[in-house]
Amino acid sequence: MFIKTENEIISLMPTARWNRPQQLYGYLEEEERVALEPLLGTQLYIHLCNECDRLRGEYTDITATTIDPTGKARKDARVNYAHVTDRLDDISEGNLLPDDDSSSASDEREVGRQDMQTVQLLHICQQIEFYKMLSHKAGLLTVSFNEGGGMNIVSADGYDPADSKQMDRVVKDAYMSAGRAVDSLLLFLEADAKSDRFFTDLWSHADAFYLHRDLLFQTARVLNEYLDIKGERMTYVSLVRDIRFCQNTYIKPRIGAKLLKAIIDYANGTENSETDSSSSSSSASTEAVAFANGTADELLSLLRTALGFYVDSRRTSLTPTKERLLTRDSMTDAQQAMAMACQFVEDHLDDFGDDYLSDSPIYKAAKEREAKKLADEQNAEQARQRQCREAREQQNKKLFTAFPMTHRTPPQNIK
Repeated sequence: MFIKTENEIISLMPTARWNRPQQLYGYLEEEERVALEPLLGTQLYIHLCNECDRLRGEYTDITATTIDPTGKARKDARVNYAHVTDRLDDISEGNLLPDDDSSSASDEREVGRQDMQTVQLLHICQQIEFYKMLSHKAGLLTVSFNEGGGMNIVSADGYDPADSKQMDRVVKDAYMSAGRAVDSLLLFLEADAKSDRFFTDLWSHADAFYLHRDLLFQTARVLNEYLDIKGERMTYVSLVRDIRFCQNTYIKPRIGAKLLKAIIDYANGTENSETDSSSSSSSASTEAVAFANGTADELLSLLRTALGFYVDSRRTSLTPTKERLLTRDSMTDAQQAMAMACQFVEDHLDDFGDDYLSDSPIYKAAKEREAKKLADEQNAEQARQRQCREAREQQNKKLFTAFPMTHRTPPQNIK
């Protein structure tokens, strides 16, 4: 569980008062399973659960400031993040003062960067888990279900009950906070994949992994250039299946599997050269060398434009009337962009080469037209030669008729 203590709840909602956090465990566990595990993937989720238990044992609580970047660990954590009443008691008794320099060296130790990164990641997970739980269970948290007494409203001394408008505002704020936390989680893991790579190997098994090397839109940033998703990573995650469907249904049959793979490899090489210096980019960069004169960049842009319109035609976030109009316009634009891409391939067959075009319908059609043109030229040449031969024969007949003695065999003497 990513949230277990009262301090962890208070760090997420300062006005909360839960003396028994275990009362929320059922709701929190549900959100972990439904909201968090699909984003993290099972392997990274299990790893973080184990790390959470280990770090909580070392630092008391998991909050945004659990680990002091200067290197102080358990002592400062107990002082800074303890319950207010406990902290006042400790200070009044002269124990665990923040400025107490009499503590032994064993109370301090350097904190590794991986631990610091893990705590930051865990706190983002806590935000997603808690705010999603609050947005989904706010109604249940305000009602008590008692044996023999039915359903009652929960109240507490010193607090006025929230009205329906305030409750709606809490649910809305919690929902928005959860959405921002989800985007922060994906951004955090994406940044880690491009630098430290503490979590990349585990996260790469998740559906929400930021880099899809088999797609023309490998990342949310690339998709946002061709389709307005407000830069939201979760929107990209939700569209990955549509992107893959449109790519395999509309793009691959038109240009061929080999050329599409070569262009995707080229895109991966370009993306890696900008954002990722890992050794895994070498194979993609090797493929990119095969293209010259900017043909791959031009075709990549045309294919992404077409794919963006195809994906847009499958979005259903508008009213039915506007949706039908948008679908029609997006599909028309997609078909036009796809036709431009196919024409570009046809105009640059020599630049791409036979190796990438052997299974392309464009290549086959071009070869068929070339063969037909050659056959037509041969037929035309044969017809011309036949006409010339017939013309010579006609000319010979005319000459024989005009000068008969010239062409007759001299008579022989008959005895």
